Formats: sequence, C-alpha cells, structure tokens
Amino acid sequence: MDRPTELTASRIIGLDLSKKTLVGCSLSREDGFQKKKHFDGLMNEKGRVHLASMIGKGDAVFMEGGSSSFTLARYLMNHTEADVFVLNPMQLHIIFESMCKSDRQDAAKLAKYGRDAHPENWCLIPIPTEQESAERSVINLHIAYSQYHTKVTNKLHAVFNGQGHPDLKKSDLKDPKLRRIHAENLLRDVTALFSAVLLTDMLDFLELQIEAIHEKIHQICLNHPQQALSWLSIPGIGDITAATLIAYIGDGQRFGTASQLRNYIGLIPRKDQSGTVDKQLGITKFGCMPVRRHIMQGAWGIKKFSRDCSLTRYWEELEARRKLGQKAAVAIANKMISIGFALLKTGGLYEMPDGAQYLKRKLKSYKLEALIEHHSAKIDSDKSSIDC
Repeated sequence: MDRPTELTASRIIGLDLSKKTLVGCSLSREDGFQKKKHFDGLMNEKGRVHLASMIGKGDAVFMEGGSSSFTLARYLMNHTEADVFVLNPMQLHIIFESMCKSDRQDAAKLAKYGRDAHPENWCLIPIPTEQESAERSVINLHIAYSQYHTKVTNKLHAVFNGQGHPDLKKSDLKDPKLRRIHAENLLRDVTALFSAVLLTDMLDFLELQIEAIHEKIHQICLNHPQQALSWLSIPGIGDITAATLIAYIGDGQRFGTASQLRNYIGLIPRKDQSGTVDKQLGITKFGCMPVRRHIMQGAWGIKKFSRDCSLTRYWEELEARRKLGQKAAVAIANKMISIGFALLKTGGLYEMPDGAQYLKRKLKSYKLEALIEHHSAKIDSDKSSIDC
C-alpha cells in the first residue's frame, strides 16, 4: 500500500495481534474519531474471513509488524477494499514506551496513531509478497541454526576445557570425525565423555539441517540471477549474504536513494545535537538485522581481500586516517551497500581487474554454476545490442 498524502478514511481500525487472537479498536468519522469501539477476533482462517467481512472501502487498518502481521495484511488487501498499513514496532513509541499495557489499550493506541499522526510521519513497513516472506524465513532459519550451532560448539569446547585441555581450539572441533576422536582420546571422565558424545551428535544433526537450509539459500540466488550476480560480483559478499540482500531488498525499487537503503539496514550513524554540540555516534542498529549482520561480516572480509579494487583501497585510506576496527568495517559496509544499490539500478557488475574470471571462480566455489550461463548470455546480449 502506497503512503497517502492525507487521511481520507471514514473509519480507522487498530489491530493488536497475538498468535491466536486479535483485538480491534475502531474510530469513526461520524463522531469525530473520538468514540472507541472494541471487538475481538481469531487469527485462524475462520477469523480472517470474519474480520474481512467487517471492513471495507473507506476503512484504514493499522497493525504492528510481527510474525503474523504480514499474512493478515496480505489477506485483507486481497479480500477487502480497505487500506492496510503495517507499522514499524521499533519506531512506534506510543506502544513500547507506554506504562499501560493491555490488548485493548494497544489496539486503541494504534487507531489513535493513525488518527493523530500525519501520513508523511507514519513509520510504515513495506508489506512483502508471499515469495519474499518465504525467502526471508529461510534466511532467519539459517541465522537461528547458525547461532545455535555456535552455542553447542562453545558448550563442547567448555567440556574439554573443564577436563584440563585448554590447548584444544574451537577450530579443532569443526571436523565431525576429529571431534569424536578428540572426545574418545582426551576425555577420561565418564560423565564428561557422555556430555561430549551428546553434544557431538547434536552438532552432526545441526550441520545436516544447516546444509539443507543452505540449498534453499542457493535456490534464492538462482531464482533471482541478475540480482545475485550484481551482489556476488562485489568482493566480500558470498552466497548467504547475497541471498539475504535479495530477500530483504529485492530489486531495490522501493528505495529512492542509497542513503534510504542504508537507513533501512541500520548503518546510518546516530547524532547528538544540542546547542553548539554536534556529535556523531555509532550506527543506529534500528534496521534490518539479517542484512546488517551479513554485510558487516562481508565488510570484515575486505581487510583480507588480496586483489586491488576500490574497496581494498578505501580500507587502506580509512586506516591511514586512523579509522580502525569496527569504524572501518561500518564505513566499508556502507560503501558496499551503495555500490550494490547502484548495480541493482543498472543491472551491472562490480568492476575490478580480472573481475569476470574472479566472478566465475566465485560462482563455482559456491556451486552456483547455473549463474555463469546467465552471466554469459547477458554479455552476449549486451554485445549484440552494441553491434546493432
């Protein structure tokens, strides 16, 4: 739903959602949007049908972004003529800063927010399509499993450390066969060995699940070949980061500038301004965590990138200016996002010496050879258009 320039609705409805139920509050233009009318509903299919029968043209529906918000929003958009808006909960101060918390009060606050705030100031979240939601769930699942894998690895490492083997590194526990050999050869205590075996079995299972999720990540890249090629051509961006950028940014058309995109990710620095004081603080982090997490990992990879390109030269420039560590990584991440945004708009690839060969080797290493054919076909198409 596009952002309106003014509120023309005859009725404003705020919906507070939970996993199974919802609470609504409606304000009508007939009484000056003052009298509150509450209603209850369910989040299942029967409840969605009933809710859709209650609203129609001239209604403006507001709800917070959450795990079930987008499904309900898409349903209402497809089955009613109401205007549906999903609000960013991180910027919805009337909700999370309130001392009065109940479902009915939150629903009323959402309706009043739509009534009182100017449409230009609404903190809206774009409603993703079903495909975008599915792709984002794959990314979030990979993050969750990766974090849990790290947690279990730390526990296994702690077992060895607790039994007097501090020299054993976490990297020594990456290989499934080696970690079992280490457990059998180094752990003499029966309970410690039992714990190590359980944790090793858990790691084996998690790695199988992560591998299956990784196949889905590859499929995201293959489903969006042009976007994947644009992102993968940038040093530091691998298959997981590229799929994350595709899932959350898409073709970039909803962002007018690279600055808007960086703000969406949460890479824009905070500012403290008071009188003559004008301080630039760390990044906001009020943005898309999956993209920020992966692009920051890619930015750190530029430090060890051996080829000469604009990003490695920029890192050297930052170090010469005494911007080290995290500050340099944030600056590089912003640069990568700006470059990627430009590539999405033009459909081009990142240019550097021997860039075509680098990209081909990169695609082969990630088992995305199918993208090489798309890349070759695009080059042939560009050449033929130039000849014409």
